[in-house]
Amino acid sequence: MYTQNTQKLIERLKKSDLKVIYPDSEAKVQVDAFVSKIANIYEKIRNAIDYKEDHLFRKAAIFRILQRRMVIKVSIEDLAPALVKELIRAGYLENNLIPTAKVEEINGIIDKYITLFNLSGAKKNGVNGSQMFKWILEVCACEIEEALVPPIAGKALVQFMYQVMKPKVEIVDRNLTDKLKDLHIYLAINRAVVKSDDAMMDFLLLKYYVNDWIMADKIKLMEVAKKIINLKAEIDRQKKYYVADRLFRMFKKYTFAFFVLRDVILNNPAKAEEILNNPEKLEYQIRDICQKSYKASRIKIRRSIVRVTIYIFLTKMLLILLMELPYDKYIAHQVNNTALAINALFPPLLIFILGMFIKIPSKKNTNRVVSLVSDMVYKNTISDAKKGFGIKVKRRGLFNIIFYILYLALFAFSFGVIIYFLDRLYFNPFSMGIFLLFLSVVSFFGIKMRMKARELMVVDRKENPFVFLVNLFTLPFLNAGHWLSEKFSKINVFVFILDFIIEAPLKIFLEVIEDWIDFLREKKEEIYSKQ
Repeated sequence: MYTQNTQKLIERLKKSDLKVIYPDSEAKVQVDAFVSKIANIYEKIRNAIDYKEDHLFRKAAIFRILQRRMVIKVSIEDLAPALVKELIRAGYLENNLIPTAKVEEINGIIDKYITLFNLSGAKKNGVNGSQMFKWILEVCACEIEEALVPPIAGKALVQFMYQVMKPKVEIVDRNLTDKLKDLHIYLAINRAVVKSDDAMMDFLLLKYYVNDWIMADKIKLMEVAKKIINLKAEIDRQKKYYVADRLFRMFKKYTFAFFVLRDVILNNPAKAEEILNNPEKLEYQIRDICQKSYKASRIKIRRSIVRVTIYIFLTKMLLILLMELPYDKYIAHQVNNTALAINALFPPLLIFILGMFIKIPSKKNTNRVVSLVSDMVYKNTISDAKKGFGIKVKRRGLFNIIFYILYLALFAFSFGVIIYFLDRLYFNPFSMGIFLLFLSVVSFFGIKMRMKARELMVVDRKENPFVFLVNLFTLPFLNAGHWLSEKFSKINVFVFILDFIIEAPLKIFLEVIEDWIDFLREKKEEIYSKQ
């Protein structure tokens, strides 16, 4: 017999269908199908250039729309309907699903965050003020997404995992109260299950620190606005606290098993109780879902390879045309065709090769998933998950200096070997820099794709000495790639062109076309009504 905690999970997941949340009896927001196709094509092109995780696309689109329409100073009353329609056109929301009454709720959310910023006294034209405004819009986008697409399934799974895993975690840290320890466990589970990014974590922490934030009135907004700077600083401090990453790594190992249990229930909600009450039926369902997940992962990784290859190729071509080729021609006075060809073709080729060598889990992994799901369903626990967390040990100054010297030596060795071979191919310093830059970025993207396959792994993988040495040699490139990818995301020229030069007029044009189509329909209806 499954546990009471499992029964609650079943009940919550059964209520997670959006068509159940939004009954057919309510009037719905609808857009023109033809205009939607154009907007959807544009969105796919933009997402191919701006590399983000798939589950973040809708939230990012909400933030982008808010930011763009705030710049052109659209009234808040017009902003909410335009936002919802734009999301439907782009394919982020199903057409004729969102109730028109929901638009008023979105309007209230936008008004709440704009009021918060205005009451804070910050100025958009100042550096700190613009950063604060961006942060507030990012959190606003999280609340809007949650209002439009209630994450009932995600929250249900987070709550279930919290009940299963919390008793297995011991955090020994006098600086944290029991309440804060529970908070960090909850946040880490959110990161593992929902894959929350910084903005989503900010939203969770804002709700934690501000009681009834969702229903905040003007007085509450004034209270929050007075302490907004300190509040944001505290949110950032908790996100960066050392136990956050350690807890996340622990929970990440078990997440796939929880996803499999979720899918067992959602694939057949009507028979979920029957399946979970029969261990043999449950095992069959688990193995079937694992195989389908492995197959879907292969497809997803291939899609990621294509997206990243396009992203790398376009940014690489831009750098060659705007910087490397002019440098060779006008400063070095010698065009090295070999260097140009290697710099153009090596990065996309490397990401393709790295993607092709990613391994999908084996039968041993599936057997482990069966064991884990059985534990959580019938025992409300995971037997081997016991793990304690002590206070972070601070290394003495001398050891820190020695470790950093060794780490810098590793950087020098790894980059030095590559520079040596590039020099033998007569790369000039600028071409070398371009090559190393993209080698680092591609290495980082490669490891991110590998982690997509690792998300399905619930068994520990042993690394042989050769793999350890390869990882040691590539570590400097991975660290450099991580840093560079964050900087690239802020200065992506293609995204800037799309967002500020193409997107605004395109979306206005599509809105005008849709209004024109609606006008023609009205005239047509008038003719029929007179017959």
